Amino acid sequence: MRLRFKLSQIFYLNFILLLVGTLAVASVVIYYSIEQIEVKQFTNQLKSEIAYVRSRLDEGKSLDQAGREMSRIMARPLRVTLIAMDGTPLFDNEANVSQMENHANRPEVMAARREGFGTAVRYSKTVGNDRIYAARKIRWNGKEAILRLSVSLDQVMEDFTQLWIRIALVFLAAIGVGFLISRLIQRRIDTEIGKVTEYLQKIADKRYKASLSGGFSTEFETIALLLKKLARRLEKSEKKKRKYTAKLRLASRQRSEIISAISHEFKNPVAAIMGYAETLRDEEALSPSIRRKFLERIEQNTRRISEMIDRLSFITRLENSEVVPQMSDFDLVEVVRAAADALMQKYPDRSVSVEAEASVTIHADRTMMEMVVVNLIDNALKYSDEPVSVRITPQMVEVVDRGEGIDEDEIGSVTKKFYRIDKHSWDNSMGLGLAIVKYILQLHHIELRIASTRGEGTRVGFSLPSLSPIINKSEG
Repeated sequence: MRLRFKLSQIFYLNFILLLVGTLAVASVVIYYSIEQIEVKQFTNQLKSEIAYVRSRLDEGKSLDQAGREMSRIMARPLRVTLIAMDGTPLFDNEANVSQMENHANRPEVMAARREGFGTAVRYSKTVGNDRIYAARKIRWNGKEAILRLSVSLDQVMEDFTQLWIRIALVFLAAIGVGFLISRLIQRRIDTEIGKVTEYLQKIADKRYKASLSGGFSTEFETIALLLKKLARRLEKSEKKKRKYTAKLRLASRQRSEIISAISHEFKNPVAAIMGYAETLRDEEALSPSIRRKFLERIEQNTRRISEMIDRLSFITRLENSEVVPQMSDFDLVEVVRAAADALMQKYPDRSVSVEAEASVTIHADRTMMEMVVVNLIDNALKYSDEPVSVRITPQMVEVVDRGEGIDEDEIGSVTKKFYRIDKHSWDNSMGLGLAIVKYILQLHHIELRIASTRGEGTRVGFSLPSLSPIINKSEG
């Protein structure tokens, strides 16, 4: 199973590994650097010690005395060796010269004979340890000889080890401090990541107003700002989504209402047609007059269905902006009177009075305005039993009835598709009359106005000036 770590743990582990690795590499480098420095330092000390021993010899002291004195001064055992130019050991304060090998091939001796001074770091077969050597050519009893001093490398390394222990303690202290700092940083990172995680959970829960602060570092501040921007965008997107969903639901509900309304409105004429047709089919003994009457009823209902389909088609085209007004000049009074006369055929027991000047010429789509006038007068006749009047002036058109009127809370709904005040009666309008009127007037940039008082009647009208320039020909 693959192990997974948190970001803060990864940072912490990498930080510690980097710190330990850096200190380890630095330790190795420093170790060898200090070792070289120590060796060089002791070599230089041996140079000065040779000069001191030589000066003590010049004062008449023996090599043994000068070596012991120098060892006390240096606080470490100092080996003093005198070697003839041919390599024969003449004196050594730590070994029997009679048992020592010829030193002519020793590196420090060879360098001293050749250049006057030589050094070396090597293993000594005589005393059996690693040593640092320094040799100088001097005059001894009137002859040239090699004076060599050496110190054990073990002593040097002991000094070096003590120094290294102190450095190692400093390194360990640095690792400890680094550990504490990294732990503190890890906790801060954990805290900030926890804030980000909590904020993201709130965003997932659609709590877009949640707050997030990132003050630990610039990176977390940037993350906080970006997440806040994301939250605002998601909130806007969610609002759009809700609106879109609401629109879809509304459209679905409207489609259901339309289908229900169409089904309801078509049911009665279709049922009537089917009833008359079945009677004509089954009753062969019907008299010609009754048969003709039934056929007329079938024709009337068929025509009603055709008219309803035409209305549905027309209002759909209006809604889709597929109808373009064909503007022309015509007499509005003439159109209103013709509409009133036509409706008298439909309502023979009713009366419509037209109160108007001789003529009022307007610039509009004549066919559409005929539909507007017919629908307004037809509605007035349909929903009232009293006489209906139409008032026309150069400024406005108004249809007035003395019927039951419309409740105030229904006035805003009467211009909607398929809305009828008397929902229990049937006619071939399907509740589209005022909706068609409203769409047509909007195409002419006119607002339909409806005022009604329950029990007193209704006034429905619209103003004329916004149609186009109006000419009152009675004054011309």
